[in-house]
Amino acid sequence: MKAGELSLLKEQPLAELEKGLEPTRFVRIHRRYILQIDRLARIDTTVTNSRIAVLTNQTRLPISRSGYRRLTELLEG
Repeated sequence: MKAGELSLLKEQPLAELEKGLEPTRFVRIHRRYILQIDRLARIDTTVTNSRIAVLTNQTRLPISRSGYRRLTELLEG
């Protein structure tokens, strides 16, 4: 973590947290990650046909197959 950055820890299952989020702004992309749509810069694909969400701050998050389906439905919809 860089100086001046804040780290927050919340002990709550992601499924429970996900229920309280606006479904047009947030999407579960992986069993470990929920993405805020306006932070998405692009989706990268790799040689092995996996997908990575690249955020506006260049953070890279894996996207599962089902997460990719949910993400594309939200982006298209």
